Amino acid sequence: MPGVFLFDLDMTLVDSSALAQMRRFQLWEEVRRNMHLIRPFPAQGSAAPHELPGLLKADGQAVGVVTSSPRWYAEAVLGQFRIPYDVLVTYGDTENHKPDPEPLLKALQVLGIPPSRQSLYIGDDVGDVESAYHAGLASVAVRWGPSSIFELSSTAPDIFMSKASTLLRRDRIGGRCYIGEALTHGWDFHSHWGSILHCDDDPIVYALGRYFTASDPRHATSVLSGAVLSLKNDDTYAKILGEAIGKAIANLDWTPDYVVPVPMKPSQQRNRFEQLLNEATNHFDEDIELELKGLRCVKEIEGYKQMNPLERSEAIKGAFHSNFKWNGNKVLLIDDVYTTGETTGECVRTLTASGAGEVRVMTLAKDQRVFSRKVCAACGRSMKIRTNSTTNAKFWGCSGYPDHCQNTENF
Repeated sequence: MPGVFLFDLDMTLVDSSALAQMRRFQLWEEVRRNMHLIRPFPAQGSAAPHELPGLLKADGQAVGVVTSSPRWYAEAVLGQFRIPYDVLVTYGDTENHKPDPEPLLKALQVLGIPPSRQSLYIGDDVGDVESAYHAGLASVAVRWGPSSIFELSSTAPDIFMSKASTLLRRDRIGGRCYIGEALTHGWDFHSHWGSILHCDDDPIVYALGRYFTASDPRHATSVLSGAVLSLKNDDTYAKILGEAIGKAIANLDWTPDYVVPVPMKPSQQRNRFEQLLNEATNHFDEDIELELKGLRCVKEIEGYKQMNPLERSEAIKGAFHSNFKWNGNKVLLIDDVYTTGETTGECVRTLTASGAGEVRVMTLAKDQRVFSRKVCAACGRSMKIRTNSTTNAKFWGCSGYPDHCQNTENF
């Protein structure tokens, strides 16, 4: 069970979206005049987000708030919504800031608790997830905070939750991970909205977990990543991955008429999805039909993985043909790893052109951004991803800006 619950403040515990632009440009006097615009989020399950710290403290849990906002603001918001805490870390309390782990480590230091995966950091954006990783904590992202849940899919948290009350079931938190990761690791698993990673909405794309490349330190401990790689050569993990796909399909709020895999290349002899999907049929409705040869690949593309997204988009055109007229039926397309989406996108276009109704995509895993702490070459502080206020272009900026260092680098 969790050791400490650390929370982000804005867009996690309270809805401060009305002040977003003022806070972004640090117009703190305007923020001070408009504090009344901050609202509570509606109840998520049996509790509203701002009620969580109080309920957890009443249950004997250590609770902290870690925010990049100034202390006067954080204390005012916490007081306004009567949110209790054991420790509060604000922008001025550390030299480095999220996604650097220093603020989270500071909170744990004050509490006298060492970092561990038994402690959680609950937030709403990429910086919160990365900060938790660098601090050695488990990351939890909330559905009600982000402007788009899909923005987090390439930097996915350990747990993605849609209801605030999920945190109150402390005995089940460890089983709230993604279904593909839980089954391949042999972990306890409790189904909920976040059991499947939601990756895109045009078309709708699901993933059963996260794929870490070999350059990512997390790859070494990710059984799912290893299982996906092994499918290229053998069926060692076909049974467990088939079970994961079958159960995921059964839990969707949408039922396909057909399940169709992305086809193998003309030069390939092995269909890596055949045994896996035959196993999956044991776990979803028998009215759903499996069509292993629904699509065929008619074009071999050399160097595809080394291409950028635009090059891939051009190269993949016309690579697939449909073997059937789908007569308006709904199709779920299966692939191994979702990266840029060019391959699955072309398959979806081919199926739609051949008469399919709605086509959705389910992959074994979603490719993840490698977490790295970029160090400023000028002063040694951590670099942060910043956004140019005029062009909205992202760039690396030193965390010592503006008082200590003004070094920037292209992102």
